[in-house]
Amino acid sequence: MVVTKNDDAYYHVYTKGLESDTIFREDADYITGMNYVAILHFKLCVSVLAFVLMSNHFHFILRGSKSDVDDFITLYKDMVSRYVRNKYGDKKILRRVKTGISPVNDLGERLKELIAYVLNNPVKAGVNILPQSYLWGSGGCYFSNMDTVSGCVPIDAMKRRQQIDLLKSNVKLPGTYKVNSYGFIDPKCYVDYKFVESLFGRARSMEYFLSVSNRKYAEETQVGFSDALLIAALKELLAKKYDSISVPELEYDSQLVVVRQLRRQFYCTPKQIARICGLSLSRVYALLE
Repeated sequence: MVVTKNDDAYYHVYTKGLESDTIFREDADYITGMNYVAILHFKLCVSVLAFVLMSNHFHFILRGSKSDVDDFITLYKDMVSRYVRNKYGDKKILRRVKTGISPVNDLGERLKELIAYVLNNPVKAGVNILPQSYLWGSGGCYFSNMDTVSGCVPIDAMKRRQQIDLLKSNVKLPGTYKVNSYGFIDPKCYVDYKFVESLFGRARSMEYFLSVSNRKYAEETQVGFSDALLIAALKELLAKKYDSISVPELEYDSQLVVVRQLRRQFYCTPKQIARICGLSLSRVYALLE
């Protein structure tokens, strides 16, 4: 249920992409990140219109008071930071993430453009999928012929200990929230997709805005692989060939081989290579020259 207050407004909330690191490194990290969105929506009564979690940044289109929206992104970063610190030992990763909160004053074309922009982030990153099929966000919520929620398990059907383990939180979510087969709260339980559908009017209109947004990315985007898959492949390569756990630890010649292999074998962009290898973008460009 969406609660609307008199001082509610619309905001594009986002973080700058990390150049030489990742936040979400494998599916389990994304699953936790997805569940944290559901938790904060429930706790703060902030309406989530659209969102996407990328490996090195995230975007939200939110409706709520400015103070609640500020709390939403602050708490989200805190929760993800604590999770990353406990799992990977990285204490500073979210401190390096700069946050932007931009009000959306035009609730017509501009709001549609921003929703399309957010949902198209996986396309911009070079992931070979449609925005609607990207798992880590709200892209699959709108104008869907399938009722994804009906195939889920109600969270109150789970034991309390199971709920806590799943959510990485003691928050008690409503029994109407349902867990999908991937292990996270189905976004249709909390995303205000009906408002978004009414905003666009029909699926064809939304597809138009997505296609316009997609064309802006066309020249810089190429078919590639997800960061999570590449991180796993990189770990295997480093362990087998170099007996190392990170690319920055390698000698220059070895870095050269690894970076060029990623480029050649997986069609990675320089930006993607930089963030999964933990190298600066300028270093990657130098290695590719």
